[in-house]
Amino acid sequence: MLNLFRIVACLAVVGQHSFIWTNMTGNFVGTGFITMLHFSRTSFFFLTALVVCYAQVTHPRSLGGVWKRRYWEVGIPYLAWTGIYLIFYLMTVSGSWDEVGRFLRHNLLLGFSQMYFVIVVFQFYLVFPLLLKLFQATRRHGLILAISLGFATLVGLFLHYPAWFAPLSNFNHTINAVWPWSRNILVYQVFLVAGMLVALHLDEVLAFVGRHYRKIWTFTVVIGILMIFWYMFSVWSGISIEDASDIYEPAATLWCVAAIAGIFSLGWWWQQRTRRSPDATSQGLPSLAYLAGLTGGIFFAHTLFITLIRSVLDETGLSASLPWEATVAILFVGTVSVTGTFVSLVLRTPLRWVLGGPVRSEQRVAYNPPR
Repeated sequence: MLNLFRIVACLAVVGQHSFIWTNMTGNFVGTGFITMLHFSRTSFFFLTALVVCYAQVTHPRSLGGVWKRRYWEVGIPYLAWTGIYLIFYLMTVSGSWDEVGRFLRHNLLLGFSQMYFVIVVFQFYLVFPLLLKLFQATRRHGLILAISLGFATLVGLFLHYPAWFAPLSNFNHTINAVWPWSRNILVYQVFLVAGMLVALHLDEVLAFVGRHYRKIWTFTVVIGILMIFWYMFSVWSGISIEDASDIYEPAATLWCVAAIAGIFSLGWWWQQRTRRSPDATSQGLPSLAYLAGLTGGIFFAHTLFITLIRSVLDETGLSASLPWEATVAILFVGTVSVTGTFVSLVLRTPLRWVLGGPVRSEQRVAYNPPR
């Protein structure tokens, strides 16, 4: 059921970047789409915590085993793609090898472009064993989630309304200079905590979803509509479009939680609907499992291809003549198609996990060997 979740989240990432690469500065409608697509990053944090925790609970490993496996299987693709983006940067932005050291010092520690996600995940891997022990030592998981959500709200207020915390402005700037908020696990902790708690109570959560999935969808839609109105109200009240679309504001956190709940329940519903249906591959279509297996590679590679497509549009003059909606559509469809094709080819080579991330089909066989 998590295959559909992974696919939807991946498409949302590419969709959001298609709007960003079109340059939505001052574009009220386009930036509104970016606002609603913020759930893309948070849904992947939730999913990461869920699968890491579930894997450890069902197939326990030693502390060293957990870190070795997690850092290795994600760290190698991270290093490989950092090298690829370095070469791409030297070829397209700066041809000077003097920039290599500067590029690596910054991007190895903070992540190039979308790979900031990996930096946050590395932080999660570090504290995961401790969090798991703490969560397993108490049954008050509802309280833990409430505290986590309250802390996320406080952090959101601190970052989105800095004037309210003027005495702490120097403290804020110091933290951001040393450990940028966009790469700081504290900003995303509620989604990681929620993912772990869902993994620890998976049977109960699935039973709840089975009884109330329609209500969950309604909740997601209602919160989504309220988020749109909040964005519109913020802009109309004089707040800049960029600030109104801030990922850190508390309203965005609520929307992301609702979106994650909706996608999760959609994945459950789809699994129930197709459980007894013929596999999609029998109809000449790729299965959800196969498409989900592409998402890791698409995450790593899509920034390269979306930048190339945008460059072609600029050099041919199409970006200046096309309406922004058409540019977004071209970037989205083109990036999904080209990157998906590239990753599908990579998965046929020995470099499949180096460039494509963990190969989930092989992991499933390792966890559940044929008898």
